[in-house]
Amino acid sequence: MKKKKEKREIRIFAPFRPVIRREEAEMRSHERTLEEERVKVLTFSKKITRRFYALPIIIGAFLVGFSAYIIATNMVLVADSPEATVLFMTAFILIGVIEVISGVLLMGR
Repeated sequence: MKKKKEKREIRIFAPFRPVIRREEAEMRSHERTLEEERVKVLTFSKKITRRFYALPIIIGAFLVGFSAYIIATNMVLVADSPEATVLFMTAFILIGVIEVISGVLLMGR
């Protein structure tokens, strides 16, 4: 007679899987999403800052030089006409926006 080999099943126990409540899972996914957004903001800030870094310095140097020129020559800027007023207001707003953007980028860095 032939001997029959008994087939034995090898039992492998799976590792313990912790049960996470739904609220904890949502909280973890929310934290993960926030961390990914932070990384994206920081990488964007680093990319832009490299190109934008010298602009506030150049604008500041230009304003200091222009102010020194006006003081040295006793020049008086008159903004009586509406065109001059619009020009000065546009320049001030543009300089202010550039300075605010550069400050935010440097803070994000």
